[in-house]
Amino acid sequence: MLQDIALGLLTSNVAAVTGTQRLIVDIAMYFGLFVIVAMALNFQYGNAGIPNMGCAVQVIVGGFTVSALTTRLIFTMVEAGGVQLQPWAEDFDWVYNNPVNVDLTNDYIATHAMFGWSMLLFSLAMSLILGAVIGWVISLPAIRLRATYLMIVLITMADAAQIFGRNIPAISGGTLGMFIPNIFEWYPGDRTVLSAVITLLIGLVSFFIFRTMLNSPYGRLMRAIRENEITVGSVGKNVVGIRRNILMFASGVTALSGTLLAFYFSFVVEANYQRAFWTYWPWLMLILGGPGNNAGTFLGCALITAMRRVIIVNKWFLQSVFFFPVAYFEAVLLGVLLILVIMFRPNGLIPEKLLYIPGVNYTMMVQEEVEVDWRGTTTVKRGFSSGIQGIFNVLGGKKATEEED
Repeated sequence: MLQDIALGLLTSNVAAVTGTQRLIVDIAMYFGLFVIVAMALNFQYGNAGIPNMGCAVQVIVGGFTVSALTTRLIFTMVEAGGVQLQPWAEDFDWVYNNPVNVDLTNDYIATHAMFGWSMLLFSLAMSLILGAVIGWVISLPAIRLRATYLMIVLITMADAAQIFGRNIPAISGGTLGMFIPNIFEWYPGDRTVLSAVITLLIGLVSFFIFRTMLNSPYGRLMRAIRENEITVGSVGKNVVGIRRNILMFASGVTALSGTLLAFYFSFVVEANYQRAFWTYWPWLMLILGGPGNNAGTFLGCALITAMRRVIIVNKWFLQSVFFFPVAYFEAVLLGVLLILVIMFRPNGLIPEKLLYIPGVNYTMMVQEEVEVDWRGTTTVKRGFSSGIQGIFNVLGGKKATEEED
């Protein structure tokens, strides 16, 4: 049945899906986005102990990659293809001529499907690179600050990213925002359906990548750093370099969600990347599902995403039930759920499992019984293997059970 629904959505030729289908597409899209962010957060905090409170920074970098880089590249290539666009080099023209230029660009993409796909791949690649660069920038204070101060710094960095987007029109149109070309204009059905399917596929790939890495020797090294970084450093491991690599890789993956969200809306504005939405909700998903557990993170994303989208759809009904404005219900829900989970399920719905190392038979190790009959032992004279006489005893093959005068 689910396969028939998915096939029907993908092959639909209607202008837009509506009703229950729209809700399904919306939940699928946001589920895919939050899986990417929450899995990367679990990779950093749940397994390496790095409390990244700046997820919104990496997501907004992905969105700004589309608005500041991809859109300019598309305009340039479309003009090279013979399409006459309105001026867009200056900030004023970039903002106010944007709707006309995007409309002309969409007409070109409608007949050039490969061009649309290439721009999608370019955007994902650039967001991955720029997200990793931001991860390197974040790692600079992460190396020197403790967890509490690190969280404060990362929270302020998320606000700073929004301030840049709000005051520099060349990035994302300032406070007005800006439209971006629809790279799926060639698709005969609803483009949001195709965007949701691509997002789910990328989220699924991210899930298996993180799962493979965490079950590898590198994943065991990450957990060792989380438990006791001094011990890991004492055996010659570069703890600082490992943390930097973890932040860079996870930041690059997180930035993909910002790019996919931009293409889903075909619009970018800094207000779409608020700290509460892209930092606090992923943290709640991680804590609800269980830190250090990929399956728990997956479950937490599914539950929270479905619950939030149902609340948004039914706000008119909920307004008649609650005594306070329903606009605050999501924030109240976030706080209440966080308190309840910490009180009753501090390890999450699916607690972290013991680390499994392939090739080791844990059953035999646990069930192994060592029987020692202390009554049949003999007393060994002290000093049997110590001193000069001990050396001669060992080299001469003398048994430790033989007593000496």
